[in-house]
Amino acid sequence: MLKIPKTQAVKYNREGFKGYNYPLPNIENGSSILFAELTGDHGVRTIGDKARIYFILEGTGEFLINGKKVNVKPYDVVPIKPHTTYNYHPTSPVIKVLLFMELLDTNKLSKK
Repeated sequence: MLKIPKTQAVKYNREGFKGYNYPLPNIENGSSILFAELTGDHGVRTIGDKARIYFILEGTGEFLINGKKVNVKPYDVVPIKPHTTYNYHPTSPVIKVLLFMELLDTNKLSKK
């Protein structure tokens, strides 16, 4: 496959958080790329065996990674190691990010 059009992505939407999940099941034992727009808190997550990498597209925000605050702005990259607990939220009205992560179970996403 040479590209994944938006029409094949899984759209999701929950309060303060919306975007698209582009599953890549045949890349590195399964990966996903997510585009997300946040206007609220992401929610605390502890990741599994694969790192997550955030690329900040637009807006500013604050990540809390294992209790340490990290301020972000456009073009910053935030790598999060496996087995790390983190959260993030915008400090501007909206923050837009690309997230490279393990293959996401789209059945767990709130689709709207």
